[in-house]
Amino acid sequence: MDGALDAPVAALAYDVRRVVPGAVFFAMPDCADGEAQFAIPRAIERGAAAIVCEQGGYVPYRAARIRVANCRRAMAAAAAAFHGEPSHKLQVVVVTGCGARVAVAHLLRDVFTAAGIPTGLLSSRGCRFGERSLPALTPAPEALDVQERLADILRAGCQAGILELPIEAIDRGCLAGSELDTLISTQISSAHASAGHGAPPATPGWETHLRFRGAAAGRRPASRIWRVEDVLTGRAGADAGLWFRVHYGPVQSGSFRARLGRLTPRGTRLEITTPSGEQTLRLPLPGREQARAALAVVAISHGLKLPLAAVLNGLGHAQPVPGLLEPVSNGHAVQVLVDAAQSLADFERALRELRDLSPGRVLVLFGCGWRHSAPVRLAFGAAAARWADEVILTSDNSGREPAGQIAAEVAAGHARVKGRPPLIVLDRREAIAAVLARARGGDCVLLAGKGHRAWQETGDCVVPFDDREQARAALRGTPARSRPAHPEVLV
Repeated sequence: MDGALDAPVAALAYDVRRVVPGAVFFAMPDCADGEAQFAIPRAIERGAAAIVCEQGGYVPYRAARIRVANCRRAMAAAAAAFHGEPSHKLQVVVVTGCGARVAVAHLLRDVFTAAGIPTGLLSSRGCRFGERSLPALTPAPEALDVQERLADILRAGCQAGILELPIEAIDRGCLAGSELDTLISTQISSAHASAGHGAPPATPGWETHLRFRGAAAGRRPASRIWRVEDVLTGRAGADAGLWFRVHYGPVQSGSFRARLGRLTPRGTRLEITTPSGEQTLRLPLPGREQARAALAVVAISHGLKLPLAAVLNGLGHAQPVPGLLEPVSNGHAVQVLVDAAQSLADFERALRELRDLSPGRVLVLFGCGWRHSAPVRLAFGAAAARWADEVILTSDNSGREPAGQIAAEVAAGHARVKGRPPLIVLDRREAIAAVLARARGGDCVLLAGKGHRAWQETGDCVVPFDDREQARAALRGTPARSRPAHPEVLV
């Protein structure tokens, strides 16, 4: 340590853009602003009182210098202390594993709330506590992000926090400094598992550095790490029903089955068999993937000893999962849904679901972004041609690449299957109006690619754009005014 250490700390930051006068800046080697040696002078110019770094490449005459062996772990410890150890005062449940973890975390929060437990949710699809909503966690959140949001949850009067995190983020240390009650690993989404989303982390023993409430230092009780496992994966007829097992460490605690009843764009009926008996659940969310998540939540809630009546009530009044076949409420006979569908596997999953659910035609509007390679664009076009009755191509985060060129590459994939290109309307607002104008009563319209992401990247600009608002406006016949994007989005 070099320099004065008696100054008050105003804030913690690992992103130079968030440095305020009196902040402590953590200059990680892989920091978001490039190499640490370039970020440090910028942090000092913005008024940082101290720099925590792994190498001391500057003279500490304007800011104290604290050299550590591992900057990320140092930040985790500092963040927990700075925010008053919020995880010690909350019941913290972490949901990780396959892509179905997103729906599981959101539905579990509804169940906790129905059970009378004020609960906050931290997720890659949005953060909610009470009536408040905050922007989603990044795909790779740091421990500082987690501690800040846990402190927000605690201040809002919550008693529990549910964290939806990818295994890779946990492996990087985003939960360092947190005290957990339960970690749940989902292995229930065959679509994501086949795409590699359920793969284990690169570092063996990723759970060993986690800290659980009541456990001795350096030890993790096996009963606090649960696995929800799909028994029917890979078997013929798996779509006819669901069958999950829950394991607490090496112990199998229960078997949970469900028979899928009526599937519609507006919801699903499940006949559930649990160790406590048989129940009927009417889930107000469409699709088999969300039914799978609901059964997983039933299994998890049984392990957490939540009342079955509260579980069924919470799931029966579940809120839509942002960007996951999320219905757009309207008074029309046309069912409109939005789905993030960023990967080809997710895109095909959404289209297959609607093909099974829709009493009429399936119409899809989508585009590919500048991050999609040419072969992937072809594959998107071919998938749309195979599964949808009508396709409209439009722009979707084209960046600096011409939107027309991207659309032409996608259209080529569509033409390989159908023998003709689809309709192309590059202005996304006009395209949404066009696809809804073509829909008839009983049809399902899928607006794919954005989901919960309420912005559009074009050139060097990031502008507010929400598919849901635009769809409602088109159905009303009036233009929409998109909500202002969060300042963290407009960079």
